[in-house]
Amino acid sequence: MDIQDNKNLIFVIILAIILIFSFTFTSEISLYFLLLLLLVVLIILFSFYPILGVYLMVFLYPFNYFEFIYGQINVPYVDLVGLVLFISWGLKKIYWHFIGKEKLSIADFPMWFLMFLFVLSAALSLINIERELLLTGLKYILRPLIFFYLIYVILPFNIIDNAKKLFQVLKIMFVLGLGLSLMGLWSLAFPPIEGLRRVVPISILGIYPLGTNHNLYAEVLVCLIPLALILFWQEKKDLFWKNIYLFGALIMTGVNLLTLSRAGWLTIALQIVILAILKYRGEIKKLLVNYLFYLGLAIITPILYLMYRLLTSYVVVSSNLNRLKLIEIAFDMLADHPFIGNGVGTFITVVSQVQWYIIEYGGALDAHGFVFKTLAEVGVLGTIAFILLLVYPVYLLIKGYQKSLNHNYNWVVLGMLLAVIGVISFQLFGTGYYIAKLWLPIGLGLATLKIYKLEFIKK
Repeated sequence: MDIQDNKNLIFVIILAIILIFSFTFTSEISLYFLLLLLLVVLIILFSFYPILGVYLMVFLYPFNYFEFIYGQINVPYVDLVGLVLFISWGLKKIYWHFIGKEKLSIADFPMWFLMFLFVLSAALSLINIERELLLTGLKYILRPLIFFYLIYVILPFNIIDNAKKLFQVLKIMFVLGLGLSLMGLWSLAFPPIEGLRRVVPISILGIYPLGTNHNLYAEVLVCLIPLALILFWQEKKDLFWKNIYLFGALIMTGVNLLTLSRAGWLTIALQIVILAILKYRGEIKKLLVNYLFYLGLAIITPILYLMYRLLTSYVVVSSNLNRLKLIEIAFDMLADHPFIGNGVGTFITVVSQVQWYIIEYGGALDAHGFVFKTLAEVGVLGTIAFILLLVYPVYLLIKGYQKSLNHNYNWVVLGMLLAVIGVISFQLFGTGYYIAKLWLPIGLGLATLKIYKLEFIKK
């Protein structure tokens, strides 16, 4: 159903939301009643217009620290929106299945077998978990492991079913990228903390929705830059907007570099190399032959100098030592249980029990890089399963790109491929392996293949 089909329904739902928020919080019961009414309204809205839920989820996807907090409960709003959307989508799919309108199919769940293998390996790892942590391990399998697959892969894949919806998503992400870039430039001009000046997240009304670490900026932008380039490549008629998209992509790239995130720099470099190999091989070769010396003077020399200053600063040296210590702990855990691991979700718990680490660094941190995380928690078997889960969508996108070489949507597939490779590469150094920042782009990539009938054609 298109949004224009029933404006009265939209009006009634908006009016209901306004009435709900007009309740006064005079008691705890009124709060529960308000939340229940809001949940019902959102489920009804997303049942009729699920794409609205996807749009909202896409806009919120980087803000993992923008959370709903009540008592001991704290949940990112993007996860709440995704959960409500999944309930709406699931109920509608079940209803349609029973009335015969549209049957549930295994085709609605791409990569289900690889996901099953990863979840199975996580379940096997519970054999080695301490008894008091068993319930925590079981909860970890449900959320985040199964949760990220259902919410950020299955929903985009099924709901984004045409190119118009896909490009609306890309435009939302472009606006998001521009907003984040402006926030980053503000942090550079007016640093929130003293020390090494670089782009860092800033607070909004006392909240740090993106987090507080500069890597969290780069983690998002390595995805948004290729998606902005899709809009630039596909815009054929309006020169103004074509220039806007290009300008936006360049601004995002500059902000990414100004984060001084080594993972961000390496990921951007990898994306540029892949783009050059796949699409600009002839032009790059000619450029290098004629202007190699000048490029070295203009680009490579200052970058090498900046890298030297960055790598020899106290902040970076301390960060490197911290990462090495975490890797050491990860390999110690791997040595204890090499095949099935020490138990899913236990890495931080183990680190918190290492006294010398806590004394030196003050608190437990998660593993930097999904390889060390999975090796420690789910062993070699789980690590292989997780790598397959990451490599398979890249393989499908490469196949899709090759099939689309003679079509005008070739650029869309290429941009998605670069975005997916970017977010996966970043997680070789990051800690966002089970959240929207990694898996939403993968879901969008699979949806793109389905839309252009390159893979996942429903029977």
